[in-house]
Amino acid sequence: MSKKPPPAHDLLEHALEKNMRHFQAGRIQCAECVLTTMAEYYGFDTPVIPRIATAFGGGIAGMQNACGAYTGGAMVIGMVMGRDEPGGNREPAVTACKALRAAITERCGSVDCSAIVGKWDFGLQGHVFRADGGKHQTVCEPLVAAVCRYLASAHPRASVQAP
Repeated sequence: MSKKPPPAHDLLEHALEKNMRHFQAGRIQCAECVLTTMAEYYGFDTPVIPRIATAFGGGIAGMQNACGAYTGGAMVIGMVMGRDEPGGNREPAVTACKALRAAITERCGSVDCSAIVGKWDFGLQGHVFRADGGKHQTVCEPLVAAVCRYLASAHPRASVQAP
């Protein structure tokens, strides 16, 4: 008798809990946390994850531009809905990315890192110096989790086919 796989919700929460510990400890940043969590949830196994997201944390290279949870989410959308060849249909991914932007903007008022968390110093590797007034815990961590849950809800695991 074979074991029944765990429900998708459990898979997501397990991956999120594991990657959130790395995020909280500064071993990965926001974009990497979203991408690695969702790659695990969807069953994508490739050496480019989290590598492809490394420069996106802290609003892209710690410059506080586009939020890392948003850019990580955009990468996830591309991973699950992107076109496979030049000239392929990009509209599903573009539409999904606009919806993610709207969801983050509704929650935070912006997708701009500096508008969401205010100005703060980032370490050399994009890891936040904890002189941020607790924003990492009160803003970034909940936003990363919310983006992952949004993506899992908007794009259920059963509807995505890993390559």
